[in-house]
Amino acid sequence: MPDLDELVKLLDQVEQEQQGLRGKHAHLMRSIVHKAGGVNQAAELLGLDPKTVRARQRAAGLALVLYRGSNTAKVDLDGRVYGETGLDEASEAQREADRKWFNLARTNEGLLHLVVYVADGRLVRARDVEGKWEWNEDGKAALPVGPPLTSAELAQKYPTFPFAIGHELPMVRGKIREYVTL
Repeated sequence: MPDLDELVKLLDQVEQEQQGLRGKHAHLMRSIVHKAGGVNQAAELLGLDPKTVRARQRAAGLALVLYRGSNTAKVDLDGRVYGETGLDEASEAQREADRKWFNLARTNEGLLHLVVYVADGRLVRARDVEGKWEWNEDGKAALPVGPPLTSAELAQKYPTFPFAIGHELPMVRGKIREYVTL
């Protein structure tokens, strides 16, 4: 019988294999949807509900797109600035503003791989989500984000992500975030 450390390593290995298979499955599902002419047509072909098809398309991972304005400074009750701080994107203050606190579904914790930030209608920054999420007593998440990705890094790591740093993404009134399938 393997010891506890060996079991933990085996579990990690299986989880990595599962993520790889989920990625392949989602890629195949997206290809089927594309070739079938849409989600409804793919659902009919596969004998599935369209909602199931959409969920399986997203199984490889998601990017969270956050829409912000830079013209108003936002500060929480603890004095922490959130949104665009006006500081360098690699600054600790901007990283903290980029990672805390979001009303997100716990079910997305294993699927969210990338957060992109849109300020005043332009994609200004992207960060990997690397590790375990932190939850506060209000059920809001602090994301374990990495340093800002360059345009080349974003394109290399997420070739199916449809936008690049600097692209215009006009904000829709009332929409503060959306998910994009990777």
